[in-house]
Amino acid sequence: MKTMKTMKTMKTMRITDIGQIQLQMQMGVLARMRTTWTSQTILRVLPVLGLIVFLMAFAQNRMVHATILPETNPQEKTPQEVTLRAMTFNVRFDNPADGENRWELRRDFAADLIRNSGASIIGTQEGLVHQLDFLDEALSDFRYVGVGRDDGAKAGEFTAIFVDTTQFTIRDSGTFWLSETPERPSVGWDASMERIATYAVVVPAVQRVVSSSTTNPEPFLVINAHFDHIGEQARLESARLIMQKAQELSQSPRMPMPVILMGDFNASTRTPPIQAFLEHYRDAFEISKSLPEGPVSTFTGFIIKESGYREPEGRIDYVFVNERVDVMSYRAMDEIREGRYVSDHFPVLVEVVW
Repeated sequence: MKTMKTMKTMKTMRITDIGQIQLQMQMGVLARMRTTWTSQTILRVLPVLGLIVFLMAFAQNRMVHATILPETNPQEKTPQEVTLRAMTFNVRFDNPADGENRWELRRDFAADLIRNSGASIIGTQEGLVHQLDFLDEALSDFRYVGVGRDDGAKAGEFTAIFVDTTQFTIRDSGTFWLSETPERPSVGWDASMERIATYAVVVPAVQRVVSSSTTNPEPFLVINAHFDHIGEQARLESARLIMQKAQELSQSPRMPMPVILMGDFNASTRTPPIQAFLEHYRDAFEISKSLPEGPVSTFTGFIIKESGYREPEGRIDYVFVNERVDVMSYRAMDEIREGRYVSDHFPVLVEVVW
């Protein structure tokens, strides 16, 4: 009866008292053993009892830790953070009539400006193949993608995308015409000439991955374009076409890719094409976390004005981003060397993160 009462009492005790009871019982056994067993027998039994106590404590400790550790999903990956500088740069086509502003007198300035900016993604407009080849050679870590607008090969102006290959890999790229037939060289709507956009799907290089658990760095989409300077309908339809292409190209299994749209859009902020962009994208100038630096207007025609370029209607070069991307800084680059600007447009440099 006494034993049954003891067992019944033990069932009502907290589980944290089990270890103490077990120890007391073991000590009681030892006490009884001392009266009946020889010292030699006790010495043989003690190691066995010690092992039993250790195993019970170890099992209890494992159970406690098993209840504390949260459940984890082995498929989950630590998000990757990417920070980069992107630039849109109308380099002005090589026109001998530009005189003291012609390309051969500006090209070293252009290469130095890009190199010193820290940009790793550059979208150029108006560049002819020999201009782009010069920059490609001067910027040895970069490669560019794009084709000439006249024939889809090397003839005519490019909207090239330069990528720093020490930091990024180009997974896919292509060029489409801003027209009703974007797959082939063509003039769209009321445009005065062929206009094009180039895209690149870019992936961070392995060394840029912040977390070692991120095995597949997320790609992002860059589109660089040059809109017509005459056709109003062409500019609006070009904006719509680019957004359609961006939606198609940025699809991924989990969520849309980070997207950067840049270029010379030949339109001020309040005009229909820019307003169309703003329905789905954000203007880097407006959302920069630090105050925008440099002039407001981005077109100069090579004219150096002492009063600067503050007119908002002259801002026709843009960088737009989707909701995945934050803009940390924005700068219109108005450097002067040997009494001239680097181009008839100010390059626009932004720092972005996602």
